[in-house]
Amino acid sequence: MRNPCPVCGGSEVTKAEVLWPGLVAAWELSPDEVAYVNHQQGTKCRDCGTQIRGMALARAILAWMGENGPLREVLKRDRWRGLQVADMNGCAGVSESFSRLDGYQRADFPDFDMQDLSLPDDSFDLVFHSDTLEHIPDPAAALRECLRVLRPGGRLCFTAPVIVGRLSRRRDGLPPSYHGSPDTQPEDYIVHSEFGADIWTLLAEIGATSLHLETVDYPAGLAWSVGRPDEARRSGSEARAVAPPEIKPPENEPPAALPDPVADAVDEEVSPVHLYDQDALATRHNHEFMNDPAFRRAYARGVKAAETDYRWHWRVHVGLWAAQAASKLPGDFVECGVNRGFLSSAIMELLDWDRTGRTFHLLDTFSGIDPRYVSEAEEAEGILEKNRKTIDSGFYVTSADAARANFSEWKNHRIIVGAVPETLSQIEARQIAFLSIDMNCMPPEVAALAYLWPRLVDGGFILLDDYAYVGYRQQKLGMDACARKLGVSVLSLPTGQGLIIKPPRAPLAGTGPLAAIKRLFRA
Repeated sequence: MRNPCPVCGGSEVTKAEVLWPGLVAAWELSPDEVAYVNHQQGTKCRDCGTQIRGMALARAILAWMGENGPLREVLKRDRWRGLQVADMNGCAGVSESFSRLDGYQRADFPDFDMQDLSLPDDSFDLVFHSDTLEHIPDPAAALRECLRVLRPGGRLCFTAPVIVGRLSRRRDGLPPSYHGSPDTQPEDYIVHSEFGADIWTLLAEIGATSLHLETVDYPAGLAWSVGRPDEARRSGSEARAVAPPEIKPPENEPPAALPDPVADAVDEEVSPVHLYDQDALATRHNHEFMNDPAFRRAYARGVKAAETDYRWHWRVHVGLWAAQAASKLPGDFVECGVNRGFLSSAIMELLDWDRTGRTFHLLDTFSGIDPRYVSEAEEAEGILEKNRKTIDSGFYVTSADAARANFSEWKNHRIIVGAVPETLSQIEARQIAFLSIDMNCMPPEVAALAYLWPRLVDGGFILLDDYAYVGYRQQKLGMDACARKLGVSVLSLPTGQGLIIKPPRAPLAGTGPLAAIKRLFRA
C-alpha cells in the first residue's frame, strides 16, 4: 500500500494469508489471483485495522463527499453531523468512523434482510456494505432495496470480492462454498455468486446512475459508488451528499501528503494489465512509461519540489514528452503558474537543464490568483472562495521563497514574481520553444498565450494544464476563442490538459524545397 490509510491516515500495515486450500480450489484461483485476494483480505492498517477492501470503500465514500481523507477526521466536521447513514453488515474501520454520528444505523446481514429492507423510502444520505452481496440469493434485489432507501442526491457505496480475469457466475448446482473461517462454516457465509469483471452490468440492469469505481492496489481493492435510478446522470463529484452550499469538492486539490513522497513516487513498477486510476483518469491502456528510469527520476524530482505526490503521473508524462520534443527546437522555456515547481522541476531534471544552455522563465504571483484578473463568469462560479481555500490548505504557496530554494539547484532559470499579464514584459526570451500555462484563471491564461505567441518558434509546444479538466470550463472557452484568432485549435487530452503545436509559417517565395531543387538543376 503506497498511500496513507484513507480511514485514519496511518502508513503502516500488517499482512497475513487468509485463504485456505479448500476455498482456493472451490474458486479455481490462479497463483496471481490468490496473491491479490490475500492482499485484499489479509492486509490491514496497523492503526485502525481497515483491510484493503475497506480502504477502497472509504475512498469511494470520500469521493462522493468531495473530501480528502482521512475519513475519521472528515466526519468530525460540523457539515457532516446530520448525515443519515445505513451500514449493512459493517466494515472494519469504516463502520467505527461513522458510528459517532447520530444518524448512523447498523443493520447486520443476515438478521436484516437486504432483499426486503424494513426501511421507508428516501431515508438515508448514504448506504454502504462490504463483501456482503455475494452471500445474498438475489443480489439485484438487494441493490434495488439499497437504492430505494436513498434520499435524492444520496449514494450507495459497496465492495464485493471480484476475480477480474473472468465473468460472474452463480454457484447454483455447485458444491457449497463458504467465506469466513475454514473451521466454522455458518450457513449465512454460503456464497451464492462469484463476481467477475462484468459486475458493473448488474448495476446497469437495476438502473443505478453515475457509476464510479475506486481502487486501492488494483485489483485487490475495488469499491463501487452509484446513485438512484431517478437521479440525473452525473459524475461522482457532482452527485455528492446533500450538504451546505459551500461544500464543493475542490478539483485538482492534492491528496494528503505521503510519509515519504519521493521514495513512494518510484517504488513500484506497473504491468501492462494494471489499471491506471489517478487524477480523474481511469484507463486500462498501457502506461508502462511509469517504469522508465528517466521518467521516474524526473517525477521524483517534481515530488521533491511539491513536498508531496499529487499522483499526476500521466499529466507529467505529457509535459515531459512535450518538453523533450521542444528541446530539439531553438528557444527558451516558459511556465506561467509555477507554484512549487512540480512540472518545471521534473522537466529540468529530465533534460539536465544547465547543459541545455537555455533559460527557464518561471512566472507566478506566489500568492494565489490575483482577484483583479478574474472574469465575471469565474467569479460567479466561486473561483475566489476556491482560491482562498486552496491557499488555506497550503497547496498554493504564499511567497517565492520555496521556489527560489527549489530551483537553486540550476543556474539557468529566472523567477518572475507578480501577476500576469503585468509581468509578461519581463520575459526576455526572443524565441520560445516550450510554454506551460497553469494559472487556474482564464484572463491571465489567454493573455499569456496571445502575448507570447509571436515569440513561439515554428513547432513550439504550448501545454494548457487545466484546459479540459472538470471545473475549469471558462479556461477552455477562453483558450478556444484565443486559438481561433491565432488560426489554430487545441487538442483536448484525457488528462485534462490541452496541447497546441505552433504550425510552421508559409515559406517565402523561392525558399521552399521545390525552389531548392530548381536551383540545384540550374547549377
